[in-house]
Amino acid sequence: MNSEKKERREAQLAKKAEAIKAAASEVKLTDEQHLTVDGRPYELLVNFHSGFDVEKLEERFSDILTKYDYIVGDIGFDQLRLHGFYESGSKKGLPAQSIDRLQDYLNEYCNFGCPYFVLKNLAVTHPKSSSAMDKELYGKESGQKNHAGNKPRGRKRQRRNKPQRNSSQSTNNNYSVHKRRTKNEPRQTTPAEKRTKKRRFVIRQK
Repeated sequence: MNSEKKERREAQLAKKAEAIKAAASEVKLTDEQHLTVDGRPYELLVNFHSGFDVEKLEERFSDILTKYDYIVGDIGFDQLRLHGFYESGSKKGLPAQSIDRLQDYLNEYCNFGCPYFVLKNLAVTHPKSSSAMDKELYGKESGQKNHAGNKPRGRKRQRRNKPQRNSSQSTNNNYSVHKRRTKNEPRQTTPAEKRTKKRRFVIRQK
């Protein structure tokens, strides 16, 4: 049983390695300071404690990093972590994403004295705007109105017309009003009370 589990585990690891290799990027070194990642040119500015590793970069690189001006990779627990930064003075992103705040990032989020490297992106790709993506996917801009007109999407609830009351019916309804009795006025007995008063019970003695 243990051998079967071991074989299954090895097969799973092999499939995982193949999947990672298939999704990995292609990194080629042109010289000591220049390289290409999936055909895009980069320049290696800093390689602190030999933190730059081609194989790890191929496994961890993602296309979302191509929009940044700089890519910083730091090593922690033998794992590579990549983080993007913009050019100093750029209006993109947050102030913490400027390359001027690199030292703050290393002090706060990285292990002390950990190996790291800095790549400069020589061909920054600008992400498409939402309107351009909508036009490419749906053939129209996001702000363009549809051909169905200005009809609302949701259905409005139709109010049910309640039957109107007839004014003649309301006026014909007569309601009896009991007048308030004063203190000196004698109380009028009802027919039911009169019946109860007439009933007398006689106890016969034997």
